[in-house]
Amino acid sequence: MVLALVIGTVGHSQDSTVSDPDPKRFQSQIDQFLTSTQESLLPDSVVLFIGSSSIRLWELDQYFPDYNALNRGFGGAHISDMLHYIDVIINPYSVKAVVFYCGDNDISSGKTPDHVYNDFLRIYDKIISLFPAVKFYYIPIKPSISRWGKWDNMNQTNHKILTLSKWNSALYYVNTSTPMLEIEGTPNPKLFIEDGLHLNVTGYDLWTKIVRDRIAQTLD
Repeated sequence: MVLALVIGTVGHSQDSTVSDPDPKRFQSQIDQFLTSTQESLLPDSVVLFIGSSSIRLWELDQYFPDYNALNRGFGGAHISDMLHYIDVIINPYSVKAVVFYCGDNDISSGKTPDHVYNDFLRIYDKIISLFPAVKFYYIPIKPSISRWGKWDNMNQTNHKILTLSKWNSALYYVNTSTPMLEIEGTPNPKLFIEDGLHLNVTGYDLWTKIVRDRIAQTLD
């Protein structure tokens, strides 16, 4: 495995006091994914978007019409949930690229940056083992109004993955988080719906421009 050695060095740094939620709470959503896969033709060279609600709510047909973009996000997900279902989510497809956003709920639940980073290493390694030529685009955990008190831990997690991306040619850190901050360093409220957590159209417009530009620069 690409990152097996790295995982081995950090595996005991997880915060054992915070348990992973039961992934079976998403079984109905996964069943819907399976039904959709069985009822449709499988496109080639898929750009697969996976993660939590920030992925699920992204209107990919509108924002990425020129890519075979496929949405496999489910709201409230932790990375541990993605790991549990990753074979179901990714295996049926010929995947050219993965766009990943998850970890927001993990930190909010009390998991440490090391815990979330270790889970990220596991899912990254799993995807690379399935598709060695895939390009992996990491969208950093976003600074949000409702979870601003958790930002230090979220930012630590992001920086760990940014550091990893600097020596891993398949991993692209797509900096959407810095442009979401105002001059004084707090989240821009114009990017969120009323809950202060999820993006509005303006927020998705911002993300889309940044992600599209990075994909255009790097994806063959």
